[in-house]
Amino acid sequence: MKICVLALDGVFDTGLATVLGAFAIANQLAEMGLASPRFEVAIVGMGKAVKTSQGLIVPVAPIPKRTVPDYVVVPAIGFKMPGPLQAALARSDVREAAKTLHWWADRGASTAAACIGTFILAESGLLDNRDATTTSATWI
Repeated sequence: MKICVLALDGVFDTGLATVLGAFAIANQLAEMGLASPRFEVAIVGMGKAVKTSQGLIVPVAPIPKRTVPDYVVVPAIGFKMPGPLQAALARSDVREAAKTLHWWADRGASTAAACIGTFILAESGLLDNRDATTTSATWI
């Protein structure tokens, strides 16, 4: 199963690590004989690297142009207050990511997000007229 983890500048370090760790553990359990699919996980982004909210540089693969992943996961970005979050959501890379999410979904990819990443899914229009829940206490 092909999974793209869509990381953007300001990605929340722990959020990215948690998403990657969950898939790594699932793959380890599958290797031990658990009836579970193997996950091919790629960290993708809008450039060659992203800078985390703590300032670490994480290399990312380019967005696959012709292939559609089975699932896309958007980890949290490290903006919790309304002003900085609104500014982050207005960035060109976030707008391009939202278009990409919509393009993938139109071609059959399932999408998920963690915490503040839900706001990026919302920006893509994929949550329009749907119920959604986030663990974030941010209100815009």
